[in-house]
Parts: sequence; C-alpha cells; structure tokens
Amino acid sequence: MSPLAPPILRSFRHGLAAGLILLAALSAQAQTAVPHLIVQAPEELAALGRTVQNFDPQLLAPAIRLTGASDLSPIAVLLAPERSPEAQSAPPWVSGYAVGPAGAIVLFPARTKTYPDSDLDALVQHEVTHVLIDRAAGGRPVPRWFHEGLAMAAGRGRSLEDRSRTSFAILIDGRTTLSDLDSRFAGGQSEVQAAYALAGDFVADLLLRHGADTAPEILAGIARGESFDVAFQAAAGETLASVEASYWRRRTFWNRWVPFLTSGAALWLGITALALVAFKRRRVRDQDLREKWALEEELTRAQEDLKHLQSSKDIEDAEVAEEPEEPEELVN
Repeated sequence: MSPLAPPILRSFRHGLAAGLILLAALSAQAQTAVPHLIVQAPEELAALGRTVQNFDPQLLAPAIRLTGASDLSPIAVLLAPERSPEAQSAPPWVSGYAVGPAGAIVLFPARTKTYPDSDLDALVQHEVTHVLIDRAAGGRPVPRWFHEGLAMAAGRGRSLEDRSRTSFAILIDGRTTLSDLDSRFAGGQSEVQAAYALAGDFVADLLLRHGADTAPEILAGIARGESFDVAFQAAAGETLASVEASYWRRRTFWNRWVPFLTSGAALWLGITALALVAFKRRRVRDQDLREKWALEEELTRAQEDLKHLQSSKDIEDAEVAEEPEEPEELVN
C-alpha cells in the first residue's frame, strides 16, 4: 500500500463524517417544530386515544407555515364519546371544535366522516389549526370564514368533493357575500357544509393568487391590533372587497357548471333524475294499462249483459210460440 493511502483514507473518513453531520443538520431543520399533543380519552376510547398519540406531528407543519404561529405550547386533545356532555351539547353534524384560549380541542370520533374531514388525522389537523390561528392572531377576533377556510387549506388539498360542493353552493346561492357566509356557519347542516365549501374555495384562491405568506401576514397584522380589513389589505395588496369581487367575476359559467357537471354529485343527480323519469313513465304506463283493463272488463260485462238479454228474449219468444191458439167462437 502506498504511504499516501492512510492520510487519504483519513481525509475521506473526515469528509464523510462532515457530510453526515451536515445532512443530519439539514434533516433537523427540515423537521418543523410543532406543538405537542396531550391526549385525554375515556376507557371506551382508549384505542383511539393511542392512535392520536401516534399522530404524525409533521402533518401539522402546513398549519405552522400558513398561520405563522410562534406559540407552540402543548395542545390538549379530548376524545369525547357520544354520551358525553360535550357531544350532547353539539349539533350531530359537528365532529369536533377548538377552544383557542384554552389551547384545547374536543373531538367526537364517532363523527369523523362528517364533511369537511374524512378521518381522524384530518380532524386533528383541522382543529389544531384553529388553535394555531387564534394564537397567531394574539387571541383577537378572526372572521369565521377565514378561520375555517385556512383550517381546510392547512389540513389537506382541495378534493373532488370540495369542488362539487362549491359548484353546487354557487349554483344554488349565486353570489354569497363573505359577511353572509359567516352567519351560515350557525345554520343547519346543509348551510354549514355549503359555507365550509365556499370558505375553503375562497381561501384556497386567495393563497394561490397572492401567495401562501398572505395568511400569516394577515394574522400577524391582527395580532398587532389592526382590523381584519386593514391587515388583509396590507398583506394582499388590495382590499377585501376587491378580492371578493374578483373571485366572483372569475366564477363564470365554466367555473360554476363544468366542475359540477363532471363531479360525482352530478352523476348521482343524473342517475336520480333518470330513475325519477323512469318511475314516472312506469306509473303512466301502469295507469294506462289499468284503464285499458277497466275498459275491457266493462266491455266484457256489457257483452255478457247483452247475451243475457238476448237469451231472455229468445226464451220469451219460444214461450209465446208454444201457447195454443183458442178456437174461434162459431156464430149461428
């Protein structure tokens, strides 16, 4: 072996070690700091409690980036069964809620399939994002539509169901103002779900056109004491009214109808409509058939009555023919 080999090998080993250290440092930086979740669950939900404890914390990274939250103190997660006071006091379509000032979220695992969340992980993401929004805004009020739309954006991408519900809501309601949207979150299930879809679509459009930094900048402005409208204009570079008007202008025929007509909802509506048409035609056909049978029965009865009358007349004629003629009386 050459006498130069050992130094070269040592240099290679040192370089490799330095590279591994750098890679480890970069990996550590890539891991976004997120709040620790403290899970509380009754015995009957213990298994689900362990599932939440094993929740991948990096699923909260998008929420950290979109809110800009710096307060990463632990968040309490309470799993509540259907018989609990928390579940009994909430509408049946509510799968969870956040208590921002307390740094806590309440989840109803039996309702996790309720829109806009599809599973327990999505529900955790959504509700934790609400707590982070409150923290990023310094506990100051944030419009409900922005709260929900941002929580949806942080939890997952826009799904086919989201687009279908948005298109349907636009077709039904036309131009719904953002202020009206806030009040709809206090309505019935259909109103609430339509409000979720529209809020999610508006915020997704806002982030796409003005950048993902818009949301944390809005929340930071609110935390500084600015009103939502002032913070929004500073972050987006235009007024909320202008952005809202632009949003509705771009919801043209194609934006409204094409996603809806190509959605699963439209397919099922089409199938339902065809079934109703077929059912109606069947009812008309059955009615025509019943009327035809009734006419045939009446004709049959009329023919039988006629035959009966004819038979009676023939009998009477025969009886008359058989009567003997009386002899004529002779007159002298």
